[in-house]
Amino acid sequence: MKTVICSENPVKIEAAKEAFSSFFNDLEFQPLNFNNQSSFFKQPMSSKQTLDSAVKRVRIAKRTELADFYVSMEGGMERDKYGAFLTWFVCISNAQGELSIAGGGRMPLPVSVYNELEENEELELGDIMDRISNKVNVKQKGGSTAIFTGNRIMRKDVFKREVIIALVPFTSSVFKEMKK
Repeated sequence: MKTVICSENPVKIEAAKEAFSSFFNDLEFQPLNFNNQSSFFKQPMSSKQTLDSAVKRVRIAKRTELADFYVSMEGGMERDKYGAFLTWFVCISNAQGELSIAGGGRMPLPVSVYNELEENEELELGDIMDRISNKVNVKQKGGSTAIFTGNRIMRKDVFKREVIIALVPFTSSVFKEMKK
């Protein structure tokens, strides 16, 4: 069974592999590079942008590769009357075009970080987290989630959980029965 992962980020690849392997055997994974796609937000600044980006990546992957499943994981942020937050979404499609979306979780983010990103469109959260933590390429490791939680929750674990949840319509006999 072939699964296209709409990223070359090792954290996202490992999250998808672990999640899919918990349901399926004989898997083949193909990461896709979307870094040169100008049609994506460099840093999604709302839940809508984050979700739209995840769905768009899956739709593009479906036009370029044949697979049984397509999975996209997108992290972004949001600001509302309650403050600033990290947010994330996962979109999965099967070969028949059925979509499943999970995520929308929120983790508090310092408003100053949100403001800095809003003022400088060339920056991503990973750039700020690298600077703050004195580390390199945090987004391909534990992510801001790990830094803020003192390594209690890693970025991979957040995405893995959401991939498992997004797989429910494709894997749960109870869900399928109730859908009838």
